[in-house]
Amino acid sequence: MKYDVIVVGSGISGMRAAIEAKELGANVVLITKSSPSANNSFMAKGGINAAFGNMGDNDNIFQHINETLKSSVDIGNEESIRIFCEQAPTAVRELVGYGVAFSRLDNGKLAQRPFGGSKFKRTIYASDETGPAIMKALYDVIKENEIDIIKNHMVMNLITKNNIISGITLFDEETQKVVVCEGKSVILATGGFAALYKNYTSNVKDATGDGIAMGLRAGLKAMNLEFVQFHPTGLEGTNFLLSEAARAEGGKLVDENGESFVDELNTRDFVTRAIFKEMQKGNKVYLDLRDVAEDVIETKLTSIKKRVYTLKKLDPSKDLIPITPVAHYTMGGIQTDVIGKTSIKGLYIIGEAGDNGVNGANRLGGNSLSQGAVFGKISAYEAIKFANKMKKFNGVDYYDVTKDIHFVEYLQARAQYVDANALRNEIGQIMFEKIGIIRTEDDLNTALERFKQIEESIGTRKDDKPSNVKSMLELFNILLVAKAVAKSALLREESRGSHFRIDYPEKDRKFKTNTLVSLSDL
Repeated sequence: MKYDVIVVGSGISGMRAAIEAKELGANVVLITKSSPSANNSFMAKGGINAAFGNMGDNDNIFQHINETLKSSVDIGNEESIRIFCEQAPTAVRELVGYGVAFSRLDNGKLAQRPFGGSKFKRTIYASDETGPAIMKALYDVIKENEIDIIKNHMVMNLITKNNIISGITLFDEETQKVVVCEGKSVILATGGFAALYKNYTSNVKDATGDGIAMGLRAGLKAMNLEFVQFHPTGLEGTNFLLSEAARAEGGKLVDENGESFVDELNTRDFVTRAIFKEMQKGNKVYLDLRDVAEDVIETKLTSIKKRVYTLKKLDPSKDLIPITPVAHYTMGGIQTDVIGKTSIKGLYIIGEAGDNGVNGANRLGGNSLSQGAVFGKISAYEAIKFANKMKKFNGVDYYDVTKDIHFVEYLQARAQYVDANALRNEIGQIMFEKIGIIRTEDDLNTALERFKQIEESIGTRKDDKPSNVKSMLELFNILLVAKAVAKSALLREESRGSHFRIDYPEKDRKFKTNTLVSLSDL
C-alpha cells in the first residue's frame, strides 16, 4: 500500500484532513482503529465554536482569541490560537457546505448558545447532537469522494529513514498480521488518552493515546500531558456525558439539598473542582433541569432526555440527575509547531494526539470540534506540499518492520496469560485516584511506580482470563502514556488550569512554560 498522504484517525481532524487532501488532488487513505464512528468527535454533543456574533452580544474573533488565551492560563501559543480563531468561522461554513444541518435562528442565521468559560453565545449546535451531525456529513463526503478507508487496523509504529517519514506499521485484526503502509507524508489524528481513566471517562474505549506512544517511541517529545480536562457532568455510573448544552439552556448544579453551590458556566476546571469538593464531603451532586422549559428539553436536549431515561429511568423535566466528573479531553500531546508539523519531516500530528499550544493549560468549552476542522484542513495542505517535494517514496528499512512482527508474535504467546481488561480497570482506578482532579507528589510517585510494576509483570503473569493482540498492544501504549502523564504532573510543581497539585496549590511564574517528556525520561 502506497499513498501520497496517510491519515490515521477518523475523528473530525482526520476526516477533515482526508477530505482536504483528496480535494487537492492527493492519493490519500484514511485508516481507523475500528469503525469510522468509534471516535470522540462523534460523542461530542454540545457544539462547535466560531465567532459569528449572531446573537446580538457583539462577539467577534478578537473576543474568541482573548477567551481562548485566558483559558490557556498563560501558556497557550498565541499564534496557534490566532490562526484557530480566525479560521473557525470558515471551517464552520465549510461544514455547512458539506451538509451539516446546524440549528438556525428565525432569520436563517446559525443559532449560537453560551458555553463554559465564555461571556458570549459563540457555540453553534445541532440540537444536542452536534458531533454526530458533523461526523455523519463528513463520512458521506468521504464516501462520495471515494477516499480509501482501511478499517480495523491498529497503527503500531512510525517508519522513518534519515529523519524523514516513510510510512507506518499496522496490526490487521482480521489476519492478525503486521502490514506496512508507505506514505510520502503522514498525518496522525489518533485522538487523546482520556480512556486511560477507564470507568471515569466520557471517551470511547479506543482513546488510548496510541499516537502519543508512537511519537515517544520515534524519539519525539510529549508536551503538557499533565493537563487533563475533567468534564463536570458525567451521568453517574456511566460514560455518558451530560453536555454543557444542558447548563447553557438553563440547567443548574445543585447539592442533595437542592442548593446551588457554583456558577454553572464558569470554566470546566473550576466547576469540576467545586463538584469534587462536594463529593469529598460525602454529598451527592445533581444536574437540575426541572425549571427548563419542556419545549427546550424536547427540541434542544433530546439526546440527554432519551439517554437519561434509558440509563437511569429518570425524567429530566421531573427528576434530579445524579452526576460525577469524568475525564473528557487531554490538552497535551506530542510537541508540534503551530500547524502540527513535527521534527520528523513529513509527519504531522493534530487534534488531541498533538500539542501545538492552542489549548495551553485548559481548553475553552466548545473549541475542540472547530480546532479539529481548522487544523485538519491546514495539516492536509502542508502534508501535500511535502509529498509533492518528494520525488519518490522514502523507502522502508524492513528491520523496523521485523521488530514489530516479532513483537506481535510475543504478544500472541503472552495474551493467553494476561487479563488486559482487568489491568485496564486497575490503571483506570489509579489514574482517577492518583492523577485525577486533585494530585500530590506522593500519589504521583505511587502511580508511576505501580505502572512500572504492571509493565514488568506482563512477561510472567498467569491470569485466568486471556486477551487478544489488539488489547495487548493498547495495554503497552496505555502504560507508556500513563507513565508519561505521571512524570509530567510531577514536573509541574504548581497548580495551573486543569492541573491541580494540593501540595503546590498556587500558580508559579517559573512554570509559565511547557513540560516536555521523552522516552528516556520514563
